[in-house]
Amino acid sequence: MDDFEDSESPATSFTVLNQKLELDFSFSPRLIKGKATIEVQPHIANLKTVNFHCRQLKITSVKVEGRVSSRRDFGYSNLYEKLTLYPGTGIEQYHFPKSRIERHVSGIEDELSITIPGSIRIKEIRPDLSATHDVILNRDSFASGPHRSGEILFTPIKFEIEYYLQDFRDAVHFAGIEEGDSRYPHIYTRNSPFPGMASCLFPCIDDGTSKCTFEISIRYPRTLGDAFSKAALSVDSGTGPPLKIGVHKADSVMNDGGDDTPDFSEEEKAMEISVVCSGEMTDDIVDPTDSTRKTASFLCASPVLPQHIGIAIGPFENVNLSEYRDTLDDDRLGSNAIRVHAFCLPGRADEVRNSAMILARTLDNFTERYQSYPFEKAYKLAFVDDLDCDVASTASFSICSSRLLFPETVWEPLEKTTRVLVHAVASQWIGVNVIAERPNDHWVITGGSWFMTELYLRDLFGRNDHRFRQKSMVDKIMDMDHRRPSLHILGEYLALDPGEEEFMELKSLSVLTILHNRLVKQSGKNGVDRCLYRLLFNARNEKLANGAISTEGFLDICEKVGHQKLDNFFNQWVYGSGCPTFECFPQFNKKKQVIQLTIRQTQSDPTLKPEERPLAAADFMREVKENKTGLRTSQESPAFVGPMTIRIHEADGTPYEHIVEINSSTLKVEIPYNTKYKRLKRNRLAKERAAAAQGLETAVDSQDDVTLYSLGDLFNTTEEIEEWRISDWSPEDEARMEQESYEWLRVDADFEWICRAHINDMPSYMYVSQLQQDKDVVAQAESIQYLALKEGHPLISSILVKTLMDGRYFHGIRTMAAEVIAASAKEHLDWIGLFHLEKAFRELYCIPGSPMTRSNDFSDRASYLVQCAIPRAVSQIKGADGRAPMRVKRFLLDLIRYNDNRGNEYSDDYYVATLMSALADSLASGRKAQDPTLSLEDEAEEFEFTRKSIEEMSRHQRLDEWIPTYQNIYTTTALECGLKLMSRRVIPLTPTEFLQYTRIGNAENVRLKAWECLIALGMITKDSIIRFLVHEMSTDPSPSVRASLIRIFCNALGQLAIGDLPKFDLPAEPTNGDLVIERDEGPSDRAAEFARRTLDGACKGLKTDLEDNIALREALEAALRSQTTSLHDVRELVEVCGLLYPQINALRLTIPLPRYWRAEHIGNGQMRFYRTDKVRTTPREPLVMAPKEKESKGPRLKLPKLKPSAAPAVLVPDSQEVPVISEEQLQRSQSIHTIPEVPAPIVQTPAPVSAPLPLPVPTAAPAPEIPVLVAAPPEPPKPATSKPTEPERKPTLKIRNTAPDLGEKLPKPAPAKARKPVEEKPRKPVEEKPRKSHHPVEPKGRKSRIVVLKLSSSVLSRYLTDEFQSQRKRKAEDSTLDTRAPKRQQSEESDDMPLSIQAPELRKSTESTENGKKRKADGEMSEERAIKRQASSESMITGPERKRLVLKLNVGKGKLPPHM
Repeated sequence: MDDFEDSESPATSFTVLNQKLELDFSFSPRLIKGKATIEVQPHIANLKTVNFHCRQLKITSVKVEGRVSSRRDFGYSNLYEKLTLYPGTGIEQYHFPKSRIERHVSGIEDELSITIPGSIRIKEIRPDLSATHDVILNRDSFASGPHRSGEILFTPIKFEIEYYLQDFRDAVHFAGIEEGDSRYPHIYTRNSPFPGMASCLFPCIDDGTSKCTFEISIRYPRTLGDAFSKAALSVDSGTGPPLKIGVHKADSVMNDGGDDTPDFSEEEKAMEISVVCSGEMTDDIVDPTDSTRKTASFLCASPVLPQHIGIAIGPFENVNLSEYRDTLDDDRLGSNAIRVHAFCLPGRADEVRNSAMILARTLDNFTERYQSYPFEKAYKLAFVDDLDCDVASTASFSICSSRLLFPETVWEPLEKTTRVLVHAVASQWIGVNVIAERPNDHWVITGGSWFMTELYLRDLFGRNDHRFRQKSMVDKIMDMDHRRPSLHILGEYLALDPGEEEFMELKSLSVLTILHNRLVKQSGKNGVDRCLYRLLFNARNEKLANGAISTEGFLDICEKVGHQKLDNFFNQWVYGSGCPTFECFPQFNKKKQVIQLTIRQTQSDPTLKPEERPLAAADFMREVKENKTGLRTSQESPAFVGPMTIRIHEADGTPYEHIVEINSSTLKVEIPYNTKYKRLKRNRLAKERAAAAQGLETAVDSQDDVTLYSLGDLFNTTEEIEEWRISDWSPEDEARMEQESYEWLRVDADFEWICRAHINDMPSYMYVSQLQQDKDVVAQAESIQYLALKEGHPLISSILVKTLMDGRYFHGIRTMAAEVIAASAKEHLDWIGLFHLEKAFRELYCIPGSPMTRSNDFSDRASYLVQCAIPRAVSQIKGADGRAPMRVKRFLLDLIRYNDNRGNEYSDDYYVATLMSALADSLASGRKAQDPTLSLEDEAEEFEFTRKSIEEMSRHQRLDEWIPTYQNIYTTTALECGLKLMSRRVIPLTPTEFLQYTRIGNAENVRLKAWECLIALGMITKDSIIRFLVHEMSTDPSPSVRASLIRIFCNALGQLAIGDLPKFDLPAEPTNGDLVIERDEGPSDRAAEFARRTLDGACKGLKTDLEDNIALREALEAALRSQTTSLHDVRELVEVCGLLYPQINALRLTIPLPRYWRAEHIGNGQMRFYRTDKVRTTPREPLVMAPKEKESKGPRLKLPKLKPSAAPAVLVPDSQEVPVISEEQLQRSQSIHTIPEVPAPIVQTPAPVSAPLPLPVPTAAPAPEIPVLVAAPPEPPKPATSKPTEPERKPTLKIRNTAPDLGEKLPKPAPAKARKPVEEKPRKPVEEKPRKSHHPVEPKGRKSRIVVLKLSSSVLSRYLTDEFQSQRKRKAEDSTLDTRAPKRQQSEESDDMPLSIQAPELRKSTESTENGKKRKADGEMSEERAIKRQASSESMITGPERKRLVLKLNVGKGKLPPHM
C-alpha cells in the first residue's frame, strides 16, 4: 500500500522507457511462456542494481545488454512461494505469511534484483552532440513529465528476462478449462485498479505511478480444435452432454459438475480463436513454424501503467457497436469516429447488442464535451465468465463480466448495466489516461469518472431519474457515514475491504455533485464538467507529470474555473469526515412580514446526538480491519459552512429562493415575505369542486388564473370519491390552512449539501402541498418520506393513491407511494389501504369489471415497475395478530395462478419472481405456526392454503430446471422464499434443501444464493458447514465465487460476533404454576447482548465462541495451505485468523525415532553396516569421548572424511596378503568412536529431566532459533543426575589404539562446557512395538557400508606369527571369564547418533540410591575387562615403528548420513 519512499532507492534511480512483451499462451496444458524486454533510462552514473516487481513467475534467463547473467547476479524472491503455511506450522503461525505479504506489498522486500555487470559502462549523453538525446527525451517525458533544462541523461540499458508461468493464482484466469466445465474455454487477465497484479504476468515497475509504452506480441492457438488437439480432444469422454452453441452455464441450474469434459463438435473445433489486447493491433499472422498457432502484435503508443495492460483470448464473436451510431454523427465525425467493438462467447451476440448499443454515442459525447479519445481510434470490450468484478478497465479495452448481459425481453438489468458500461467508457479518460498521484488522491479519479457517467445518464434517462438517484445516494451516504474516515484518508485503505471502495464511489460522486451545483450557481455556466475538461486538457498537453493528478492540483483547477476560493469546501468534504444534520425552526412574524428561520446543526451536539449505532454484521469485518490497521477516523466538523438555498412557496404559488450563508452551528435569519393575498390556491380549489358538483365547466373563471394543481388532482367528482373511498381534509384543517402565510418551505432546494434536514413545526398539509405542487422529484420524495413516519390514516391513503394513479409522477415516486399506502391497511381503519391497493391494481391491470388480470403488457417500463410494486406493498400488510389476512394471501396467490403472458414481447420471469417473494412474505407470520386461538376450521383453511402456495412456488422452481429463466431467477427466488418460511417456522427447518445447490456444477448465482440462505439460518455454528464453506472458499476455481464466499463467510462471523443468529425451537421456561423461575447465574443475556454492540465486545465474544472450534481451526489451516487462493484471498484469511487466534512464534517439528545399526563381517577385511528395523524409543545413556592422549608410536586406524558421493571402496591388491581378522578381535583390539574437534568432555552425573529428549543431530549449518515442540516418548525409569555437557560439533570418525601404557597414569580430561542432559538408556531390551518412521524400511536391499583395512606387508606379517595367534587365543579365553557380568550394548548395534567409547577411569559416576550398589559392582567388573583388553591390544603390535590402519567406507546406491 505504501510506495517506495526513499528518494535514493534503486526504484527511483531509473525510469522505464519502453517494455516489449512476448507471450505464448497454451490452453492445454495451462502454460504461459514469456519474454520481457525492458529498456531502462538510468538517472545516476553509478547505477549498480535494478529492482523490478516480479511475482508468481519462474525465471529461466536474465540478460543485461545481451550478456547472460549468472544465477548469482540476480536475486528473485517469489511472494507466491511464501503465501502458504510452511510445514510444521499451524494456525497460530498465521502471522508468518502475513508479515511476508506486508514486506512485499510495502516494497521492503526486493522481488527481482538484477546486478548490472561491471563491463557495462553507463555513459553520459551530451545533448548537443548526440541525436539520441531527443528520442530519449521524448520517451522520458511520458514517464517523468517535462524534461528539465540541463538535466544529465545517460545511455539506456536493455534487460531481457525469460520466464514461464504455470501456477495461476493471480493475474490470469483460465475459464472453461476445468474437468466437467461445459463452457467455452477462454483466457483473460485479471486486472486490478491497485498495483501488484501486473507483476504476476510479466516483470515491470508495478507501483501504480510508473508509465511507459508497450509493444505486445501474443502467440495463441488458431482454432478451438488446435487448442486441445493434443490433450482434451484426444480423450474420448463418452458420456456428458455436447457443448451447445448459445447455451451458457448460468442457464443450467443442476448441471452435473462431475462429468468429464465433453468433446467438441466439428463445428466447434473449427471456431477461430481471437485475441483482444490493449493498444492497436498491428499484425495478426499464422506462425511460420506451426500452422496451428497465430501471432498477434499490438502497440500501445500512449504511456500507461502496467496494471492497465489487458488481454483476452478465446472463441469470441465480434460485434460492431459502431453501427448504432447516429447517421448524422457518423457523417460529421467521418474518419475521426471511434470504432467500438465488443467480443463475447458464441451465442451471446444479441445480448451484447441489447446491453451495449449506447456506447458508441457515449464515446462521441465524451469526445465532444471533454477531450478527444486518449488512445487509438478504437475501443474494445470483452465479456468473460468468472470475473470477480463488473468491469476491469485497461488501456482502450474493458474486460466486462458476462453477468451484465441481458436479453431484450428483460427490463430489470437495464439501468445497472447501462450505468456500469458508461462508467467503463468514462474510465478511459479518468482512471487509465489520468491517474492518481498518491493513494490519497484516488477520490479525484473515482469521483471524476462517476461524475462523467452521471452527467451523461442525466441526458439519457432524464432529469427526474438523475435527481431521484442523487436523492437515493445521499440517503445511503447518511446511513453509511458513521465511524468513517475522510475521502483523503480513505484512499490509503481502498484495498482493505470491498466496502471501502463502495463508500468511496458514493461519497466522492456526491461531493463533486454538490460542488458542481455550487459552482454553476456562482458562475452561471462553469461547473465540475469544465474542471474535468481543464484537467484532461492539461494531461493531453503534458502539463501533468506522468498524467497524475493530486488533490491540491484539482483544487487549483476548480478555483480557477469557478473563480472562487474553495478551501473551506475541501476541508469539510475532502479532508474531513461526516455529514451535517440540520434542525430548522420557521416562524412567521406578521408584524415584520418576515419568516424567522433558525437553523441548527446537531451532528456534533452531545445532548441531541442519537445513541451510538450498533454494529452491523455486514460491517463487522471491515471495522475490525480498520481498527487493526490504525485507520484514522477524522473528527466530524462541529459546524459545516457554506451557502444554502431556502425556497419558500408563498400563498400565490410563486417560489421565492433565498440564499443563506451558513457560518456557525446555530444561525438565525429573517426571510422577507412577498405575497399580500393568502390562500389564492385554496379559493381556486373550492371553485373547482363547486363547479364539478354542479356539473359546470371549470374553465368559466378568469383566464388570468393559473392552474395551481398539476399533480394528483384525480377523483374530484362525487361518484369517484365514493367509488374510491377518498377522504378529504376536515373543516378544522381547512381553517388552519386558511391561516397559513405560505404553502411550504424547503431547505437545500438546489442540492448543495450532503445532509439530512428536518423542519420542525411544519404541518402535514404543507408536505402534502409540496407533494402535489412541487415538480422536483426530490421534494416529492421528501414529502412521502415524511408521510411514511406518520401513523396510517384514511387521508394519507387517499392522498397517496392519487399519487399512485397519476402517471405524470415519476415511477420512483409512485413506487414509494404504494409502499406507504400499506401502512394504512389496518383493521380499525377498515383496511382502507388494502382497498386502495387492490382498487388501483384492478383499475390498471385487470379486465374492467372483473378481478381477472389482463394479459401482461410490459412495453411501458414505468407501468411495469408500478405493477411489480403493488404486490410487494400488499404483502407487507399484517393484522393485529401479526398475520397477513386471508384476503391478502388469496389476492397474491390468484395473481400467480392467473398470470397470463401471452402476446407480451417481454419476459415475465422477474414479475413472477416478485409475486413468489410477495406470497412468501404474506405466509411468513410473526407468530408460531400453531396458534391456539384459531378454530379448527380456520386452522385447516390456513394449512390448506399454505400447502397450495408452497406447491405453486415449487412448481416454478422445478420449471426453472427444465426451461431456464434469465439468471435462474425462479430458483434464486424460491431459495429466498424457503429461507423466509423456515425462519418463521412455517415449514420445517431443512438446511439440506439449500445445501444441494451449493455444489460445483450449479449456476454461480444459485450457489451463492444457497450459501447466503444457509448462513442466514445460522448454519455457521455447524462444524460440517464450516468445513465445507472454508473448503469452497479456498479451492473453487472461479475467482468470483471465491471472493463472494469470503464475503459471505465474513458476514457469518459478523452474525456470530454481534449475536444476530436465528434461534429455533427454544426450550420453554420452566414454570411452577404461576411462578416463573428466574436464574441468576452470571451475566444476563441482555448484558451480554449489550456488550456485543461495541467492536471490542463483539471481538471478544467471537473469540470466545470460536477459539476452541477444532473444525474451523483445521479448515483454516487447510485453506492457508491451498495452492488455488489468490493474494487477496490469503490476506482475507489471515485477517480472520488474527481475529480468533493468538500469534505464537513456534515451529512444531516431527522427528523420526532412531533405528539401530548392525555390522557384519563379510571377509577380506570388509565390514558391512546396515540399518535394522528395530526402533529405539528411549534415550541411551550418555556416551563420552575418550580422553585425548599423547601420540605414541605404533599403528593406528583413522577414518578420513568422506563426501556423500564417495568412490567405490579401494580393495587390497591381489599381490598383498590380507589376514583374516575376526570381528571379535577387531572389536577388542581397536576402539571405534567419534573424536570431536574440541577436547573430550568430562563424564558428568546426568541431571534429572522431566521428559527424555533425543540426542541432537549435527547439521551442516546452524538452524534458526525457533522453539521446537517435540512429542515426549514414554517415560523411562528415572535416570541418575548429571550436569549437561556442551553439544558436540561435527565429528571426525577415527579408529585408533586407545590402550595407554599400564604403568603410565591416564591424563586428566579437559573440562567441557555444559550439555543438555540425556537420560541413560535402560539396560533391559525394549519390548514395545517399533513406531512408524518417516524413513521407509528396506527389508531386503539395505544400504551397506563396507570397511576395507589397508595394512603394509611388514605389519601384516606380524599378525600371522605364532605370537599373534597365541594372543588371539588368550583374548578369547579372557572374554569368557566374566560371563556373569552385565552385558553392554553390542557394538554392532548403534543408532544414528555419534558413538564414543568411554575410558576406563571415566566410567565412575554418581549413582542413585536404589541402583547405586549394583551399578558400582557392574562398573568394577567392566573396568577389569577393559584393562585386560587394553593389555592385549598393547601386546598385539610391538616394535619401534607403528603403522597406521586406514579404514575406508564403501557405500552402495544409498547416501551416507551426514554423521557417518
